Amino acid sequence: SHPTIYRMNSKSSKAISSSTSNNESFRIVSDEVVYSRWRKILRRIVEFPNGKVVDYDVIDQKSQGGVTIFAWNSKTKRATLVKEYNPGCHRRLYGTAAGLIEEKHENCGNNDIAKWAAQCELEEECHLKGGTWYRLTSKGSTVPMTKYDVTEITPYLVIDAQYVADAKSLDDEEDIEIITNTTIDEIFGLIKNGKMNLVGAF
Repeated sequence: SHPTIYRMNSKSSKAISSSTSNNESFRIVSDEVVYSRWRKILRRIVEFPNGKVVDYDVIDQKSQGGVTIFAWNSKTKRATLVKEYNPGCHRRLYGTAAGLIEEKHENCGNNDIAKWAAQCELEEECHLKGGTWYRLTSKGSTVPMTKYDVTEITPYLVIDAQYVADAKSLDDEEDIEIITNTTIDEIFGLIKNGKMNLVGAF
C-alpha cells in the first residue's frame, strides 16, 4: 500500500496518493538570467499541477554539477576534512573536499567526469590521491544542493587515499586548511555545533 502524503499550501491541505504525487508535472514556463558573474541568478517561472504560476529566484553555479568526497583511513579509523573560509556566512567552517564539475575536467580522457572531478578536488584540497572509491548514490542519481539551487551533487567515499607532496594547486579564491585524523565523534560534534557546512554534513 502507498503512504498518505499531505500537500500543504497557504490555505489548506489535502491527502493525495504517492502514485498521484509522483506523476504530477511542474512545468518550467521560462528561465531568465537576471544576474551573471561567477554564478547566475535565474528568474524561473513555474506552473504548478493545479495551474497556479509561481515566480522564483534560482541560483545556477554555471557547472555540470558538484562533488563531495569523504576521505576515510581504514587503519586509523579517522577522516580527513578541510576547514575553509565561506564568504556567504563570513565564517571558516569544516567540511569535506568538494567542488564543481568544471570545463577543466571535460578533457580528462575519463568517461566518468564526476569521479574525475572528485579525484581532482581531493588532491587539490586534501593532498590525497588514489585509494578505493565508492559512489554513494546510484549511477545517474545526484542530490540537489539546496531547494533554490540548480546544482546537484554526486557524493563519494574514498578509502585509504595516499598523501601526495606535489598536489594540484588550489583555486585562487580558496583558503583551505587540511584537518587530518578526525574521529567520527568529532565529526558529529562539528555537525551538532554548526561548525560544518551543509555539503560536508551530507
